[in-house]
Amino acid sequence: MFIERLVCLGCCCIALSVNAQQGLPTREVAKAVDSAAALLRRHYVFADKGEKIARHLEEKYKAGAFRQVADWKTFDSLGTAILRNFSQDGHLYLRYNPDKVTKIRSQQQPQGIDDFFHSQKTREQNYGFREVKILNGNTGYIKMDQINISDESLPVLQAAMTLVSRTNALIIDLRDNGGGGSEIKPVLESYFLPAALPLLEFYSRTGNKEIDSSIVLPAGQPYQGALYILLNKGTASAAEAFAYVLQAQHRAKIVGQPSAGAANHNEYFVVNNEVFISISESAPALPGTQQNWERTGVQPDIVTAPGEELNEVLKIVEKKK
Repeated sequence: MFIERLVCLGCCCIALSVNAQQGLPTREVAKAVDSAAALLRRHYVFADKGEKIARHLEEKYKAGAFRQVADWKTFDSLGTAILRNFSQDGHLYLRYNPDKVTKIRSQQQPQGIDDFFHSQKTREQNYGFREVKILNGNTGYIKMDQINISDESLPVLQAAMTLVSRTNALIIDLRDNGGGGSEIKPVLESYFLPAALPLLEFYSRTGNKEIDSSIVLPAGQPYQGALYILLNKGTASAAEAFAYVLQAQHRAKIVGQPSAGAANHNEYFVVNNEVFISISESAPALPGTQQNWERTGVQPDIVTAPGEELNEVLKIVEKKK
């Protein structure tokens, strides 16, 4: 009987030992949290806020938030929720992607820029231009799934704008457009604004400031008709920037629901062999102010129920005839 009890106790000890070893090693999780916190302190666009975010992450770890994390995918989901709930920064996240970590380390694609602007997938997606057409009443319509402006995509943008150039009104549909960017200055904005107009001022961690201004178009003339931009909660980043600038310049009416509220610009940094972190390194604002759409989103001039954005604009255009 005594021996049987010893055997059973031994089995329980073995089972407990196995359970304790399930998931990621505690030491590796601690190192990952330390690494992420150090990167936040070093790179976040606002030093004081970066310190607070880093400290919050460390406090959550000490309180047991990462106890018995099953794998690095679970770690990235949990860590991202902690970071975003505290910072309200949509560009701040952890991501499990060993292949991407390797690319970042090799500096082949440190920010994913070449991959985004010039990949075969990007070409197959027509650089984000989903639809370009003329609706009834001589109203132009451009549906963009992403903002992808480069020397390579410029002919597509020019062709789209040429097609709609003689319309009375133009609708640019940015619903569920997650953003992107431009390699060649704010060309898209320049199709609707005079040249040399300051649009956004970018603040960096070092305190440097850069101003993006509209440019003289490489081809064609600025569009002169009425402009409407459709947004929803899936509209983010560079798509928000476009809408925000045109609204601030009183050049477009924004229709739909408040956008995602992801204004800051991010960079990628290696946490460990499995995980990288996206950190906001610069923040845009209207020139001479600190106003942007981070957290709040771009607010529509005309609020509609989801799915009713286009119908609402068409009603407005019809009434103006």
